[in-house]
Amino acid sequence: MTVDIKVKGKLPENAILIEAFPSKGYVSTIAANIIVKKLGMQEVGCITSDELTGIVVVHDSKPMLPIRIYAKDDLILITSELIIPVPLLPDFSKAIGAWIKGVKPREMILLASMSGIQTTEEHEIFWLSSDEKLSERMEKPDMKAKKLQDGVLTGISSGLMIECSDMKIPILSLMVETSYIPDALAAATLLEIIGKLIGMQIDVDELKTTGKKIEHKYQEMLEQLKKGQENYQDMAQLPMYR
Repeated sequence: MTVDIKVKGKLPENAILIEAFPSKGYVSTIAANIIVKKLGMQEVGCITSDELTGIVVVHDSKPMLPIRIYAKDDLILITSELIIPVPLLPDFSKAIGAWIKGVKPREMILLASMSGIQTTEEHEIFWLSSDEKLSERMEKPDMKAKKLQDGVLTGISSGLMIECSDMKIPILSLMVETSYIPDALAAATLLEIIGKLIGMQIDVDELKTTGKKIEHKYQEMLEQLKKGQENYQDMAQLPMYR
């Protein structure tokens, strides 16, 4: 299997790099698309594989590859509508990790979710980091997040956590509780923390007020991806699809 990472032009140096592959509730992907929209980030690249072909997503009548790279100022973001099947995770993690080594970000933020209790209140956020400075920032009262004491990381985030730690890149994983599929409210809660971390205000009012509409949009996209991906049997083993 081959994994190709293509970037147009020069990426910002010493940037903050955010990874937002799909997680339970599609929280990471929803949050990433809001960041792109609200901050006016530009698409600068994509990630493709010979094992994941024949899939195109459409946003605002524009066809796009499902795994994309965006950038603006000192921020780089990798996002995807396509969840990576379990057998392909090691190759994807290795390829993205090697690419990150060349990018040399000053820190990396991984976005994920975890099973929780259905609620109409703010979703609880957990964090994990081996970096002292990032830990100090997350321990401030205004972050309103709890350090994960015990648990299991899965998916691309788990592989990148190890890859970046080995490269001594400061890394932080943010995980929000969710039981909804998809979950716009969980994404809004996650975005409030991200805004503080990157020093930018991200307006989440629209996401909160139109959450049901956005959830319906992603539910439809999820169903289309299920039908369109040839190796869906592998994907179906993931909690997101249960």
